[in-house]
Amino acid sequence: MHHSIIQILTFFNSGISLIMGFYMLLLRRTAASQGTVYWALGSFVIGIGLLFRLIPPPTGYLSMVAPGIFVTAGLYLYLCGIWKFKKKKMYKWIIIGIPITDFIQSLFFFFVFHSFRIQLIIHVVFLVFYCVLAIAEMLRLSPDQKYLKRIFQTNALSFFIFLLVLLSNIIVVLMNSGFDPFTISESGIVLHIISGLLMIALTFGFLTAVNMRLDKDLRDQLKSKTKFFSIIAHDLRGPVGNIMNVLDLLENESELDEKERKKFMETLHSLSQSTFHLLQNLLEWASRSKNLSNYETEILDINRIVKENLELFKRSAAMKSIGLGFVPGRNVFTSGNANMLQTIIRNLVSNALKFTPEGGRVSIVTTNEAGKVRLQITDSGEGMDKNTLQSLLEFGEGKSKKGTNGEAGAGLGLVLCKEFISLNRGTLSFQSELGKGTRVNVDFPKA
Repeated sequence: MHHSIIQILTFFNSGISLIMGFYMLLLRRTAASQGTVYWALGSFVIGIGLLFRLIPPPTGYLSMVAPGIFVTAGLYLYLCGIWKFKKKKMYKWIIIGIPITDFIQSLFFFFVFHSFRIQLIIHVVFLVFYCVLAIAEMLRLSPDQKYLKRIFQTNALSFFIFLLVLLSNIIVVLMNSGFDPFTISESGIVLHIISGLLMIALTFGFLTAVNMRLDKDLRDQLKSKTKFFSIIAHDLRGPVGNIMNVLDLLENESELDEKERKKFMETLHSLSQSTFHLLQNLLEWASRSKNLSNYETEILDINRIVKENLELFKRSAAMKSIGLGFVPGRNVFTSGNANMLQTIIRNLVSNALKFTPEGGRVSIVTTNEAGKVRLQITDSGEGMDKNTLQSLLEFGEGKSKKGTNGEAGAGLGLVLCKEFISLNRGTLSFQSELGKGTRVNVDFPKA
């Protein structure tokens, strides 16, 4: 009777594991679901392994020992999924080494030195070690993972109960010198049921964590887009309104002399260029958000790209009587995306010109240092304090500071620069002081 119940429970637990594995695979394509593939593999391994218990004879290696080996491998794949989900390093010597060691010792104590009692104790010790690792991972969360605290604490409790079940098995074996693995007691059936329920609880707990991350990512995206549109509305309102005012003035003032008219036309050109530059950033941001940007990399000559883009700013610099200089270094090559690098240079030079007063100077220098190439942009402008700098590097509160001549703010441009520099394996740093100008350093790996 007990043997039939065990077979039914085994078939049920195996089916649940396989179903959970298939469900996990449905989430594998989402960025927030890192680790689900490993968890799915673990569920498949456990589900298939449990079916070995149904293979006759019940005293054979396949039905008696092999299921435990599959469970060990599956559980350590679960641990791998947890590490991947938390974006931590995976220790292959643990994931591969322990299941292999468990397999070797099972062969030795079944075929060479037959002792199911010793084999079972060693097997359970490996599972106890797994539970300790899993509980530690559930309880150690980084600051950006604190929203997972409750569900991970619940999972840690499930692992702890599973640990108690394993320890009770060891105690039963150690206390009973005449331990008979073929005897199925009512307590054994209860422990079998508890183990199956815990496996289900752990899988649902991991699924809940994945869903919570998906929900957080969606909320962050909505928040980011809301702030983004606030920046666009703020930055576009100024130049578009000024263009309308200048056009109204040109239309209604018929007595303007050629000098005044030329000055207004230059103002229109500057405002139009500023608006066009902002719209370019808008398109870059939209393209990046929809994953339409071309992320193909190639060997790039930074000097050549700087020279090409400086031509776009010569008129703007001349209108404010700003000296625009470029000192190219030798062999300044990096591997990256050309479109992204052009966007980075355009935004950084544009910002330097915006915040430099008339008669100031903006200089661009490229250097080739040990293991890296540097793009350095220095201006003699207003400079920034730390709080202003931090707010510009984020979406902030939808506000951005205007330039010395009322040019559109730099909020969106710096956000794009920061992301594109990161995508090209570079780093961005600032040296700035109020009233003393700003120096921007962009470092890329040397090609």
